[in-house]
Amino acid sequence: MDAPPTKRRKVAQEENEDDELIRPRFAPTLQQSRAGALMLSGGYLVPVHVNRFLRQYQREGAEFFAKRYSEGRGGILADDMGLGKTIQVIAFLAAIMEKHNDRRDLDRRANYVQDRQDAGIGADRGQVDVEAIRRWPTCLIAAPKTLVGNWERELETWGHFEFGVYAGKDRETVLRTFQLGKLDILLTSVDTLKRDIALLQSLPFGCIFVDECHSAKNPASRMVEALHSFDCLVRFGMTGTAVQNSYEELWCILDFAAPKQVGELSDWKKCIANPLRLGQAHDADRKTRNIARAVSKALNTRILPLHFLRREKHDPNIKLALPKKSDHVVFCPLLDPQRSVYERFLAQEVVQRMVRKNELCDCGSEEKRSKCCYPFDKADMLRYMDIILKVSNHPILIMPGPKSTPEQNIRNQGLCDIAWPSMRRPKYADVAFSPNLCGKWKVLLTLLRDWRKKPEEKNKVLIFTRSVQLLDFIDFNLKSSDITFERLDGTTKQSERMATVDRFNLDPDIFAFVISTLAGGTGLNLTSANKAVIFDPNWNPAHDMQAMDRAYRFGQQRDVEVFRLLSEGTLEENIYQRQVYKGHQSQIAYNAAEPTRLFDAVQFTKEKEGELFGIKNILTLRPKHDDKNMQHRIERAELQGLDWALQNVDGPVDEDKSVRIIILHPALPSDPDSRSPSWATSSSPRPKSS
Repeated sequence: MDAPPTKRRKVAQEENEDDELIRPRFAPTLQQSRAGALMLSGGYLVPVHVNRFLRQYQREGAEFFAKRYSEGRGGILADDMGLGKTIQVIAFLAAIMEKHNDRRDLDRRANYVQDRQDAGIGADRGQVDVEAIRRWPTCLIAAPKTLVGNWERELETWGHFEFGVYAGKDRETVLRTFQLGKLDILLTSVDTLKRDIALLQSLPFGCIFVDECHSAKNPASRMVEALHSFDCLVRFGMTGTAVQNSYEELWCILDFAAPKQVGELSDWKKCIANPLRLGQAHDADRKTRNIARAVSKALNTRILPLHFLRREKHDPNIKLALPKKSDHVVFCPLLDPQRSVYERFLAQEVVQRMVRKNELCDCGSEEKRSKCCYPFDKADMLRYMDIILKVSNHPILIMPGPKSTPEQNIRNQGLCDIAWPSMRRPKYADVAFSPNLCGKWKVLLTLLRDWRKKPEEKNKVLIFTRSVQLLDFIDFNLKSSDITFERLDGTTKQSERMATVDRFNLDPDIFAFVISTLAGGTGLNLTSANKAVIFDPNWNPAHDMQAMDRAYRFGQQRDVEVFRLLSEGTLEENIYQRQVYKGHQSQIAYNAAEPTRLFDAVQFTKEKEGELFGIKNILTLRPKHDDKNMQHRIERAELQGLDWALQNVDGPVDEDKSVRIIILHPALPSDPDSRSPSWATSSSPRPKSS
């Protein structure tokens, strides 16, 4: 029997209201609409409205959390950047918190606490209502400050979570709200957590999540000390770069998630880190290599599966859902004024003392120079490394500027006396925005012009740099070149970040986005871009990888090209080679990969500094247009089964014929039996520099 018209209207109205309150508000495909709820370990259900939008590997990630949660332990989710770690966490939390993702979740805790207070069983003023808090599981989420806003947005998109942001002047109010049992989730920054750990460590959290947990990689840091002080032992970490610089960092985050389950750091170094490092060397003997293989296999089959889950974008089940990514390393020649300044700093007596420190002293004592007549301050090495890195990007970085402190001005005036010794020192205004003092700008402008000549490709470009002065320089020259762009740096207000991102993503007329690597290298979704340029590489490859993956992530519909600009022959080449070395470390640790052994060097081993480590490899400038060393290294890479090619850029041709662009294309081979690039097997000559 049909309901009366008024009743039918009421039912229809309620259904429409329910539709409005369902989270997330995405329109499912026919196949997605057929999905039901997902059962996890412990009997927890991922709501149907969430599960229907998850990819299979994301469901496995939610299960990874649930299994460990139900067993009272933690773990590390170390998926590649851009694979949706945040969504996997939210799916797990929705399951353990018994969410429905509809109207039933609205104000659930607030109503429950009010009922307790009305019944006279709520907490007295100033007390913690432990029973109310534990009615449903609770969670602490700590993330870098720049990602807190992203977590807010995702929590609101994917459910009706009752959460509070523990930050700023509202911290006391938010903390009290949690203590009363009115919040599912306490969201804060890692810096705030570290500062207020005494207030947070004993709260009855059901579980703890630390986003970008690789920041807690130093066992002696206050951050690690704070994380280990929580009463809650169900601790989860999220990172795309568990191994950034050394194998010891992996131990540190595992020890946070699984305290005392992976031994002491000294044991880890002796049994895991040192054997893997020695086995990675190009000249490692057979015994050393076999030991490294056995250790790598044990790490990947016996230790990591208990506490660690990682999936990569090139995994077969994931790769099919993503377009291609090409990674190009672009060697940019220094312009003559840059090269002259660079050479003057290397010629300084203090630099030569460092470079020649192990030579016998010329006084006849048969002692090393550094132990006899030519001592030096070890701090000078870091100081001159910083100086030559700045010069390799733009000399403006060593000049006194309008925003410099008096101390910086005095120091930089001294640097200018070295850079321009017997000539009239250029004015700041003349140098600050001059494109004729920056070899990288010449190359970048060449690439940008070429991409703009192809409107049918609808190219959009991300440009990352670590320096605010370089941001200003690029900003000025983009405007001078009539190139439309957005900008995001450390001065961008938190409330304006997402609006800036949305303008770039949605406006087809905005061609470029200039971004500070530290301020915008994580947590941003910039999938409208199909090109990414790293203007100045970081010692830590993870920072560059995170920047690249702002564009190469789920939601990207086009192939992505990444261009890393290196000043040819400078310290930046050494940084890149170290990045390659560290990237191999990651693959050995995560996947028990066979080391590619490109280098003789062994990290943290003075006797084996090789071509990577040590002062001589840092404070040097390779001869102009000398590509022999790099070609030799490429050929060695070929023997390890990689597909490398050294070639001139196809397409972009700068009007200034002095601009020479060499692009190195590192990529995984499509044919595992392929061992040589085309120019190494054909009768045609190798590509030469123009």
